[in-house]
Amino acid sequence: MHGISNLILICTAIVSAIASWILGIRMRRRIKRVLGVDVQSESELTSINTWMKVEDAEERSKGGKLQ
Repeated sequence: MHGISNLILICTAIVSAIASWILGIRMRRRIKRVLGVDVQSESELTSINTWMKVEDAEERSKGGKLQ
């Protein structure tokens, strides 16, 4: 029984790691596309200031407020 639960735990960890990696790539691409700058550190991906700049830039490019 311990072998099966360990296998499930390992598979879950692998899937989570891959999903996090893909999400990080998508976030970097969005920042690059909207702001035109490369992300310099991991802290920029989680910074509220960075995402406020992204939202403001998206609003300006759409010509109005996002709801």
